[in-house]
Amino acid sequence: MSKHRTSIEFPVELWEALKKHVPARKRSSFILEAVKEKLMRESLKCLILCGGRGTGLTPLTFSIPKSMMPIGYKPIIEHIILYLKKQGVYNFILAIGYLGEHLIKYLGDGKSLGVTIDYSIEKVPLGTAGAVKNAEKKFTNTFLTVNGDILFTGLDISSLVEFHKDKGGVATIVLTRVEDARRYGLVSIDEENRVIAFREKPKQQVPGFINAGIYVFEPAIFDYIPPDRPSSLEEDVFPELADQNKLYAYIHNGYWIDIGDALDYEKACKDFYNGVFS
Repeated sequence: MSKHRTSIEFPVELWEALKKHVPARKRSSFILEAVKEKLMRESLKCLILCGGRGTGLTPLTFSIPKSMMPIGYKPIIEHIILYLKKQGVYNFILAIGYLGEHLIKYLGDGKSLGVTIDYSIEKVPLGTAGAVKNAEKKFTNTFLTVNGDILFTGLDISSLVEFHKDKGGVATIVLTRVEDARRYGLVSIDEENRVIAFREKPKQQVPGFINAGIYVFEPAIFDYIPPDRPSSLEEDVFPELADQNKLYAYIHNGYWIDIGDALDYEKACKDFYNGVFS
């Protein structure tokens, strides 16, 4: 772990109070923990969608949720959390449904990973948009949303959020280029990176930009999602936002993979052992 030397200036009265209540030998660790706690409280919140049944990976997902599928020595959800933690994201809400108790048992409150984890529980399957709506009370500001079955590297979260705020839309979706878009469908954008169309899954193997399952949302997103019933970000919400010119796209050029089927899951495991990501 890299370390950086820095200095902190305290108001005189605060420093005197610190000296009075904290022994000299413990002041450095006390200050470090206080700064860490403040960062964790105030950092960007991230909703991770973990409620799907993982039908593309059956029978493996009969006993564990897809986001708990192991990649190397830890489940995919842990890879996602630790990658985002390295970029200053410490607050996570996991949208869980199918076999969600496995996630709660493994991750708990997140303390073992140095983050905070809360849960949004679906009593019935709600779809990707419904899962976001179900967690509405946990967000008051701009927030990150990530599918719980993807792996990615080389994505700068600060740049993504800055791009989103500069554009001023309700949502920003991350796009990645694939050589075969038959599983995903294609996304078209204009010169301003505004999303203008979603194209159906092509029948032939063609390259293009697809939805990477990583988003930045404003709280206004909740106004586009009906309550108490299943709905889809991809099919219901994003097309409406695109029609209103409120949806933008951020291009990701780094590593990305979706473990939604057995072949890609096998590839992700091989990539891990080949050192493509850690």
